[in-house]
Amino acid sequence: MNTNSTKTSASCSCNKKLIPIYGRFQWVNNEATNKILSKFLKPPNKGRRGYNKVQMFKWLIYKQVTSCSYRDLETMTSIDYSTFIKFRQKLIKQLWFPTIFKKLMDNITNNLEELTLILDSSFIQTYSKHDEQGSEYNGYKEKNGFKLHQMIDFKTRLPLLQVATPGARSDIMLGKNLIRGSPDSWQRKVKGILADMGYDGEGFVFQIKQKWKSAKVGISVKRTHKEVLGLHSEEITRNRKGKEGGRTLNRSFLNKRSEIERYFSRKKNVFRLGEERTRHLKNFRVNCYLTSIMEILEWMNGIIALFTKLGDRTLT
Repeated sequence: MNTNSTKTSASCSCNKKLIPIYGRFQWVNNEATNKILSKFLKPPNKGRRGYNKVQMFKWLIYKQVTSCSYRDLETMTSIDYSTFIKFRQKLIKQLWFPTIFKKLMDNITNNLEELTLILDSSFIQTYSKHDEQGSEYNGYKEKNGFKLHQMIDFKTRLPLLQVATPGARSDIMLGKNLIRGSPDSWQRKVKGILADMGYDGEGFVFQIKQKWKSAKVGISVKRTHKEVLGLHSEEITRNRKGKEGGRTLNRSFLNKRSEIERYFSRKKNVFRLGEERTRHLKNFRVNCYLTSIMEILEWMNGIIALFTKLGDRTLT
């Protein structure tokens, strides 16, 4: 059989077939997903068009959520496994993943009237369970791994800012970096920011207040050594009240912070972050961006479906 005709046939097969994915991920096959991805994965203007890049990326999503191998993709698509590897490496080289994540995030935040931000980090053990390039030993977890520092929006439960680091980096220092690097367009939109006690610091709270003057800060104050021992004095009380100044510590507001725990749980258990057969910090960063892009695509499909239903009701 002619090799060129075989490749053409495989290309057509890749372009037309639906991704055989689980029911909860059927948004991958929706036309809305194709339209969104086609804006960022266009065929070359000149030369051989090759395989449909949107479909190739959707197969990478399939690989992520099923934890299969590239050779499994070859079996299912008749596309050589090395083609998928080269496609992913090309996207990495072009900084495609962080660029598209930022564009999708900007599009969403520009259409939101206000933001309540939740900040936290999550530790991910290395795939080899040993030291890898870019990993660090985390004494609290007693494991080697990486950290994903994430800022999400409470209302949409979507990732807005993120950075992946070795596994022993300070949460509060990376939190400062995320706030410093946030878009200026958020200036009047941020109405609140929440984080756990790992981000307790007067300098950190001051930075937030300087960046977003109207934002409520929900970060609980750590107990001092004397407070742990049960000691009480006017000085201890005065110091605590001084640290609590400028913060909103009512329970209903602080309880919103737990949403990021559920977010990380879903990111790991549904989108399989940390289960990839990849090594090193460079690949971990890509995996973090890939799962965040998937979360945004899923949300955008849900919004489109909602408006479609509302439109149908209006017509009836």
